[in-house]
Amino acid sequence: MSARAIVSLIMLYLPLSCFGETVSYDFEIDSLQVNFTGKTVTGLAINGQIPAPRIEAKVGDVLRATFHNKLNTITSVHWHGILLSEDQDGVPYLNTQPIPPGESFTFEFPIVQSGTYWYHSHNDIQIQRGVYGSLVLRDPDKPGRGLQEETLIMSDWTDNTPDRVLANLKKDDDYYSFKKNTVQSWDRVLKNGPVAISNRLNSSATRMGPMDLADVGYDVFLLNGAVQSTIPLTSGDQDQVLLRLINGSTSSYFDVEYAGGAMTIIAADGLEVEPILVKRLRISTAETYDVLVPVAAGQSREFRATSFDGSGYASSFIGEGDKVYAPDIPEPNLFLMSHSDMEMEGNMGMDMGDEHDGNMSMPMPRENHSGQHQQAAHEGHEDLPSHTDHDTHTEHGRDGMGEVIEHMTDYRYLVSKKSTALPPAQNWREVELTLTGNMERYVWSFNGKTLREENQILIGARENVRFRISNTTMMHHPLHLHGHFFRVVNQHGERSPLKHTANVPPMGSLVIEFNADDEKDWLFHCHNQYHMKTGMNRVVSYQSSSLFDRAMAAAILPGDRWYSRTDVMASADYFDLDYSIAEDRNEFSLEVDSDFDNNHEAVAKYSYHFGRFMSAFAGAEDKKHDGESASKAIAGIQYTLPMLIGSEWRVDDEGDFRLELDSQLQFTRRIGFDWRWNTDEEYRYGLFYNISKRWSLNLNKDSVYGAGVGMSFLF
Repeated sequence: MSARAIVSLIMLYLPLSCFGETVSYDFEIDSLQVNFTGKTVTGLAINGQIPAPRIEAKVGDVLRATFHNKLNTITSVHWHGILLSEDQDGVPYLNTQPIPPGESFTFEFPIVQSGTYWYHSHNDIQIQRGVYGSLVLRDPDKPGRGLQEETLIMSDWTDNTPDRVLANLKKDDDYYSFKKNTVQSWDRVLKNGPVAISNRLNSSATRMGPMDLADVGYDVFLLNGAVQSTIPLTSGDQDQVLLRLINGSTSSYFDVEYAGGAMTIIAADGLEVEPILVKRLRISTAETYDVLVPVAAGQSREFRATSFDGSGYASSFIGEGDKVYAPDIPEPNLFLMSHSDMEMEGNMGMDMGDEHDGNMSMPMPRENHSGQHQQAAHEGHEDLPSHTDHDTHTEHGRDGMGEVIEHMTDYRYLVSKKSTALPPAQNWREVELTLTGNMERYVWSFNGKTLREENQILIGARENVRFRISNTTMMHHPLHLHGHFFRVVNQHGERSPLKHTANVPPMGSLVIEFNADDEKDWLFHCHNQYHMKTGMNRVVSYQSSSLFDRAMAAAILPGDRWYSRTDVMASADYFDLDYSIAEDRNEFSLEVDSDFDNNHEAVAKYSYHFGRFMSAFAGAEDKKHDGESASKAIAGIQYTLPMLIGSEWRVDDEGDFRLELDSQLQFTRRIGFDWRWNTDEEYRYGLFYNISKRWSLNLNKDSVYGAGVGMSFLF
């Protein structure tokens, strides 16, 4: 049965009291001049607002929202976490046609769920420029708590365009580490002592580069479009406020904390959970949480959202009066974090074994389109493990609610209000997904393949589907499934929480399960927009009803496929040019160096990248040294050795073999040393000083061209 048919049946059998009205909104998407950093740049806005206006409706209403595209490019709107028919989901070409410049599109669908959600563009990382807004859906059968409600939507902002950000990431894997001052140079490694030294040597031995928590160095972070704001209390005698928290960022995670004491989590991704007291909460990209916070007359208490890489924060002060500040969150010390630490902290995968009938495998029912769980509520709490079994950083709570969690970073504490068990009679389908990537080339993928190489995950209707997900990368990945809720399997068995977005930490694992009770095609992707655009997404297709074909597959691919990199070094004695243009697997490159005495070497080649550590190449070399000229065809492989030493094993058309090795050491944030050597007894080594990530001063010694002082430019 289709989603539309299910929704129609729900509307037919809902009590008359649930029937609402058609709630209509009319929006314009247009460019807007903004200044968040002291510099005026062009952003994108809905009705002249960043974030976009809040949309509100209630269960039983029909939401009708018309968007007029005033931009000179296409745009779109996706309803994040909303259960609806696939043609209203808003993914361009897959579900809904994009809105062309100068044209309009009207979305219309019944509201069948309540909670905190959001909407955003699904085109060209337009979230980064401002096309995102909050969505609050209410249940008329639940009168609410009678509290003041405030919606806080978090976001990240850079004055650079998303295309420029992605180009920077493609040019240099630690481009934004320099901006954030998080370059993991050896002076800082030594300063942090033996543990840091051991971590660096161990990671280099396993060919893992220095870790960072976030790809992009943002200029500012925002709450409701401001770095700092004040929210007045509407009543002087209230003691709590409900905050609807939305991480509407492009790629950022936030640790949120409140100056007035512990926050009480009452909902996650729009669905109610057993109340949890937390001092600090990590919210992954695209997640939502509802929390209750204590307030007091005469005080202005800070709610602070800090980027989890420590690069900045935004604040909203709740109430008016004497300011009470949230505690500063220490910047994470990446030098003292090892890969094994991250694996232990990040492993949320539960060992299911081969059986599906145990308590731990009680699968997710995705909520059906009535917004109600298919199973009756689980009764009692006697069988639930104590939180203190899983985290020692807790303290006694208040009002009999249990302990206060110091810092909640995963889903072990989330307990659904009701059973989330999947239909026991349905067949099971298991899908193994490994999160893979190449930070050096900035390519992200599932099972080693990008969307361009493999685009579908096939499932059957009325199946219980289990995704076993393992993250082999050093980055966090917030995974989002369109049109469905899934169970995040944890120790709470049949009351494992339902979510639409879940984070998989570096070197960690996760098991999610859902009831395949829909049809056609739905996007599944990393909600870090830069990871998604470079390949970490798939289309989940119902085999019997899928409309996905070659034309659609081609249409949903990002338009920007090839990225170029040019590095020019010029000195008094010689110059060197390295140019490449590359996509997921394929790369064309040209390297030319020459002095001013008729010596030169030029190598043009094509490379195919098998994965992070190995590529094969073929090309041609033209060389003139000391009056001797030679042109030859070459072929070979490039392979990354332990200690992050690059190696090139090549043979030419005369059968001569050559091995070349190269590496780079970063002594300080600005000073480094690089070298290369080959078995033809050619070598080059030198010091460089980074003025910025684009400009550097160089002092080099080359076996052919001699010594020289020069300058490099990366573009």
